[in-house]
Amino acid sequence: MNPHEPRPASPLEIARSFWRNRELIWQLTRRQVIGRYRGSLLGLAWSFFNPILMLLVFTFVFSVVFKARWGIGTEEGKTDFAIILFVGMIIHGLFSDCINSAPGLILSNVNYVRKVVFPLEILPWIAMGSALFHAIVSLAV
Repeated sequence: MNPHEPRPASPLEIARSFWRNRELIWQLTRRQVIGRYRGSLLGLAWSFFNPILMLLVFTFVFSVVFKARWGIGTEEGKTDFAIILFVGMIIHGLFSDCINSAPGLILSNVNYVRKVVFPLEILPWIAMGSALFHAIVSLAV
């Protein structure tokens, strides 16, 4: 089979492609994460401070201003509320990063598509890797 010929999109072939291109996926994911914060005041530290700031603002607005409750128990504190809210924010962030970047993957990487023989099937892995990085940083918070 010609290596430049499209392969069928079976789950096994997707896994093989991921394994064959794992180093390229790693390098491009790293480049995308670093490039996201290039030129900003705090650089990569924003990936740490952004979840903290969002957690503080959302917790204050929903638990103090709106007095929202989950209805889990009668003695639900602000800490319980904040943890549940934060877990939901992490899952939503992971999902929304992947969904929002999906339509523009090929258009944002036109130089790979037109100029070189490039495995296009790894572009979603790169977007997912970048979103996972931010989710893991949020979990570390």
